[in-house]
Amino acid sequence: MKPIATLVAIPVRMLTALALTGLALTGLLLVGPSATPAYASPVRAAPLQSPFQLDPDGTAGPLRLDLTQLTPRVVTTGGPRVLTLAGTLTNTGDQPIGDLVIRVQRGDPLGTEGAVRDALDGDASTDAVTPQFTGLPGELAPRGQMPIRLTVPLRGAPGTSLALGSTGVHELLVNVNGVPRDGQRARLAAVRMLLPVLSLPPSPDGAGSVPPPPAGPAIPFSLLFPITDTPRLVATVPGEPTLLTDDDLAASMAPGGRLGSLVSALTTNAPPGSSVREATCLAIDPDLVETASLMRAGYEVERPGGGGPVPGSGAEVAGQWLDSLAAVAKGGCVIALPYADADLVALTRGGLGELATTTIQEGRQVLSDILHTTVVPGVTWPVGGVADDPALDRIGEADGRSLVLSADGVDQGRVQRHSGVVPIAGGNLPQFAVLTDPLLTRAATGPSSFTGPDPGRGGAVVSTTPAGVVGPLSTQDLIGALTFRTEEAPDDAAAPGPLVLAPPHQWAVEGAGADALLATVDQLLQAHRIVPRALDGVLAAGPPAGTAPLAPAYPLRAGGSEIPGSAVDIVGETARDIEDLSSAAVPRSGVGVSPDDAFDPLRLGLARPVSAAWRGRPAAATAAATAGAGRVAELRASVRVLEPPSPYSLGTSDAPILITVANGLPVTVEVHVEILPSAGLRVAPIPPQQVPPLGRRQVRVSAEVTRSGQFIVQAAVRTPGGELLGPPSRLRVRSTAYGTITVWLTASAGGLLVVLAVRRVLRRVRGEPGRTPGRGRPAPETDGRPEPPRPRPDRPGPAHPGPPGPGRVPPAKTGDPFPDPLAVTERLPTSQPRPDGPPRPPGRGPQPPRVPSP
Repeated sequence: MKPIATLVAIPVRMLTALALTGLALTGLLLVGPSATPAYASPVRAAPLQSPFQLDPDGTAGPLRLDLTQLTPRVVTTGGPRVLTLAGTLTNTGDQPIGDLVIRVQRGDPLGTEGAVRDALDGDASTDAVTPQFTGLPGELAPRGQMPIRLTVPLRGAPGTSLALGSTGVHELLVNVNGVPRDGQRARLAAVRMLLPVLSLPPSPDGAGSVPPPPAGPAIPFSLLFPITDTPRLVATVPGEPTLLTDDDLAASMAPGGRLGSLVSALTTNAPPGSSVREATCLAIDPDLVETASLMRAGYEVERPGGGGPVPGSGAEVAGQWLDSLAAVAKGGCVIALPYADADLVALTRGGLGELATTTIQEGRQVLSDILHTTVVPGVTWPVGGVADDPALDRIGEADGRSLVLSADGVDQGRVQRHSGVVPIAGGNLPQFAVLTDPLLTRAATGPSSFTGPDPGRGGAVVSTTPAGVVGPLSTQDLIGALTFRTEEAPDDAAAPGPLVLAPPHQWAVEGAGADALLATVDQLLQAHRIVPRALDGVLAAGPPAGTAPLAPAYPLRAGGSEIPGSAVDIVGETARDIEDLSSAAVPRSGVGVSPDDAFDPLRLGLARPVSAAWRGRPAAATAAATAGAGRVAELRASVRVLEPPSPYSLGTSDAPILITVANGLPVTVEVHVEILPSAGLRVAPIPPQQVPPLGRRQVRVSAEVTRSGQFIVQAAVRTPGGELLGPPSRLRVRSTAYGTITVWLTASAGGLLVVLAVRRVLRRVRGEPGRTPGRGRPAPETDGRPEPPRPRPDRPGPAHPGPPGPGRVPPAKTGDPFPDPLAVTERLPTSQPRPDGPPRPPGRGPQPPRVPSP
C-alpha cells in the first residue's frame, strides 16, 4: 500500500486551462516498424491558473495522456502492418516525474454484448498481450508537456507486438508508467479504446495473412447523423438586429471548426448518390439552421461582462456553411429535431405541452423553408430516444405518427431487441417506432462517470476514453461497437428492421472523428457486412402487419438527466408574460407588423432554455431560462408612461394632465393607462388607448386637485388582463390652485368681512355713536357737561385743556362725524430764552416785566 499512499500525497489532476492545449502535437516522424518511440524533448507548458488538486473520486493521475492519432482505425489485410499512436503527455501535478515508460497492450476478442459493455465501462481485461515498455527520455517537469509517438507491430512476438491472431474487436490500453519524485513506480496515465479487426495483415515471419471468417447475410443499416449545437440566439422582435450570446458559432462553422468539418466530412465521405449517403439520415436542429440564416445577413454579439453589443464576425462563414449543408441535405433523408432540440418530456411535465407540440411543428417548417429540401413528414426523434405517455400524446398532436426510439425506450418483456419497427401501445393516436441500438448509442456517448480505481492493480489510476469528448478519436469506440454488431446476423425475427446507429443529439464529434466513422461504414458496406436501408422509406412503410404493439418505457436514468424543474418553471412564467403581452396587440391595425410576426419568435425562443444541450448542466439551464425571462421583461417595459423632465404645474383645481405613453414594440398595442390614487389628486377613469408601433401617444387626463403644493403620483400601463407592462412611472405635480376646503374657508371669511363693512357704514349713516371709548362697553351717564379728556400716558401735555395758545394746536377738521377725542395731537411750545435773565418757568402765562431795584 505504500505506492498508493505516495501517489495520494502527490497533487494529481488539473481540470483547467490545458484541456485543449494537450491536443496540440508537434510534427514528429515515424522512425521504424518496431516498437520504437519517436519523441521530442519535454517542453514547458503554460502555467495553470490554480494549484493542482486531487479529483474527489481519486481516479485521476498526475499525468494526462491526450491521443490525437490512431492508425489504422480498423485493421484489414490491405492496411498498415503497424499500429501508430500519437499524442501529448502532460504533467498536471506540481512534482516532476521521471523514468517514464509507455506501451500498448490488448485484451482478447470480445465475444458477447456484455463483454463489449464491460470494455466500454473500463472493466474488461487488457492483459492478454502485454509488450515490453518503451522508455521516454528525460524528466517531465510540473505543468510540462511531452509529445509522444509510438509504433507497434500488429503481428509478431507477444513481447514486441500486439500479436494479433484472430479477427474480432479487441480492447486496447495505452499504459504510461513513471516515478514521481519521492515516490514509487506506478501507472500514472492510461487510455483505453476498441480496435476492430476485420482481417489480419501478413505476419512479419512470413506466415501470411489469416483469411477472414465467412460473412453472414448483410444487415440492413441506417445511420442517424445529428447536426446540433448549443442555442445561442437571443429572442428579438422584428426591427431589432440579430443578437447572439457569443461568437463561438463563427469559429465552429469555419472550415476548420467543429460544425464546418462535420459538413465537410459528409461532403467527402457521403456524397449524394453514394451508398453511405443512402444509409445516412441527417437529423438537424432547426434553431441552428435559423441562426445561421440570420447570421449571414449581419448580427451582433453580447459583450462579456455587460455593455452594448458588438458586431459579429461570422456573417460570411455562416452563409457558406449553410449553403454547404443545404447541398448535402438535398441528396437524401433529412428529419427535423424539435426546435432548439427541446426536451419534450421536461416541457410536458412542466405543464408546457402546447410548447412541446409547437417545437415539433415549427421545427419541421423552419428546416424545410431554409434548406429548401424535403423533410421526412410525421417523424419525431425525442431526446435520448425515450418518451413517457404524456409526451407521446403531445407528439401525436403534432402529426407525430412515427417515432425514433431507443430499444430501451419500449417494454420488451423477455425478448431483448436492439432493432425493429414496432407499434406503440396506448396513446390517443396510432403510433409506431423505429428502434435504435442502445449499445451503439452507449459507445457514441462515452462513460457517464468513473468507477474508481481497481485495488487489485496497486496504485494504478483508472483508464479514460476519448469517447464523449470532442477529438479525433471520439468515434473509435463507436467504430468498434458497430463492427461487433455486424459480426453476426440479427435475431430479431419477430420485429425485423434495420440496425439503426443513433448517436446522442448533442454529439461530441468533429471532422476527423466523423471521417473515420463514415469511412468505416463504407468499409463495412464494401465487405458486405451491411447494406444501406434508407430510414425515410422505413418510416413511410411502418411496422409489418401483425406485429404486436409494445408499451413505452421511460428509464429512471433518463429522468435524472432531464432539464431541471426550476428552469422549466421560469420558462412557464415567461410564456405567460408573452401571452399577456400579446393580448394587448391590435390585429390588422394597418401599421407595423402582425402580432404573430412579433410574438412567434418569442414563443419559439422559450425552447432554448430547455434544450438537450443543457442536460447535465442544471445551473446553465437555469441561467438560460433567467436570461430569456429578462429579455421578455425588457420588451414589456418598453410600453410605459414617460417621466417628464420637469413637474406638472396646475394653476386651477380642475386643470388637465397631459401624459405621454411610449410603445417600443413593432406592433400597435391597446393598453389601459392609470394614475394611482394620491392624497393630493383625483383622476377620472381613462379609456383604453391605442399606441402606434415604435411610437408615442399623448393622453389628456382629467384631474381634480385636492390640495396645493408639490407631490408625487405614479402612472402605470396595464394590459387588457390587468398586468403591469413597464414599472410605474413617478410624476411630479406642483399645484398653485386652492383646494375645495381652502376655497370654502376663504369664501366664508370674505362674506363675513363684507357683512361687517356694510354694518359699519349703515351705523355711520344713521349717526349712531361708536363703541370705541368703552371698547365695546356702553358709555357712562353724564350731567350734560362735556367730560374733560383723559390724559394719555403716551402723549405729554397739560392735564386740562385750555384755550388755544402757544402751547396747543387745535385738531384739524377732517370731516369725520365721529372724531376720536384721543386723536388730538398736542405740541409743546418752543421756548424762547430771554437774552437777560433766566428763562421763565413754562406754564404760568405771561409775567409782568421785572423792575430792577434801586
